[in-house]
Amino acid sequence: MPPLPHPLLVADIGGTNCRVAIVDAPGEPPRMVGRLSTKAEPRCEAALLRAIAGAGAAPRSALLAVGGPVIGHHAELTNAGWSFDALSLMAALGVENGLLLNDFEALATCLPVLGPDDLTPICPGAPAEGARLILGPGTGFGAAALVGREGRYTILPTEAGHIELGPVTEEEFALWPLMERVEGRVTVESVLSGSGLARLDAALRRRGGTAALCLDGAMVSVRAEAGDVVAQGAIRLFGRLLARVAGDLALAYKAVGGVFVAGGIAPKLLPLFELTQMRRAFSHKPPMGALMDAAPLWLVSGPDPAERGLAKVALDPAAFGLDNRLWV
Repeated sequence: MPPLPHPLLVADIGGTNCRVAIVDAPGEPPRMVGRLSTKAEPRCEAALLRAIAGAGAAPRSALLAVGGPVIGHHAELTNAGWSFDALSLMAALGVENGLLLNDFEALATCLPVLGPDDLTPICPGAPAEGARLILGPGTGFGAAALVGREGRYTILPTEAGHIELGPVTEEEFALWPLMERVEGRVTVESVLSGSGLARLDAALRRRGGTAALCLDGAMVSVRAEAGDVVAQGAIRLFGRLLARVAGDLALAYKAVGGVFVAGGIAPKLLPLFELTQMRRAFSHKPPMGALMDAAPLWLVSGPDPAERGLAKVALDPAAFGLDNRLWV
C-alpha cells in the first residue's frame, strides 16, 4: 500500500510524558516539536494541538503510541487520565488517517531501523534469525515481540508488566514481605518502574531497621549518586531484577534475535547497575543455558526510537500487519 499522507504527526505518549514529532515527508527523520506532561492537560486532543501549533504544515496523518492496551480504535493510558478515540482525534486534529498502537508495539517497530550506534551491549551474544523482544521500565513496564522475515513483520504486544514477580535469592525472600503491594500484588510493573524503584528502596530501609524516606524513583537515583548505600543497593537490585525478567520473557518468546531494553529509566541508571550480576540473572536459566548464552541483551541508547519506528510504519503499514487497524 502507499505511504500514509504526510506531514505525519507521531507521538509517544506515556503515563508521565508525551513526546511529539513531525515527519515532513516520506523517508525523512522525525522532527521533535514538543514534550508535554500527560497530567497537565485533561484531554489528549488539546495537548497535541498545542504541541503542533508552531510546527509548520498541518499534519495529514497521526500515529500515536500510547501507554495502555489498545482495543480497536480506542485506548486509555494505564497510568494517567487520557483516553483516545479515533473519530474524536480525526475531528480535533484534522487528519485524514491514523493509527493507535500500544507504546511497546510502537517501540517494536524501531527494531528494523536500529543500528550499532543506537545500542549499548549488556550481555554479549550471537543473534539468530527469530523473534526479537523489546521491553523496559518507565512510569509503568512494557514489552512486545517482533517476528519477521524479508521485510514483513508481525508485532506481538503484551501486558507483561502485570505478571506476578516473586523472590529467588535469599535477599529477595527476606525483602518481599516488606514490599509495598499494589492492589494486593507484587508485579513486574510494581517493582520495575519509577515507583517500583522507590518501593525497592523503601523495603531495603525497612529491612535495615530504618524508616522509609517516601522517595520517588528520581530521588533514589539522586541519593545513590550522592553516595547513599541503600539507594545504591536498590538500583543494583533493580538492574538484576530487570535482567531476570528480560531473560524470562526471552524464554517465553524464544527471542534468539535478541532482547532490547528501552524506556527512560534504564539509560539513566546504567552507570549504577552491576553488570556482572545482570548478565548472570539474564542468562542463568537452566536447563536453557545454551539458548540464553547465545541471546544478546542490549540497551537502546539511540534517540527517538518509537518515533523512528512509527515513521517507518507510515511508509508501509501492511509490512507490519497494521493496515487493517488504520482509522480509514
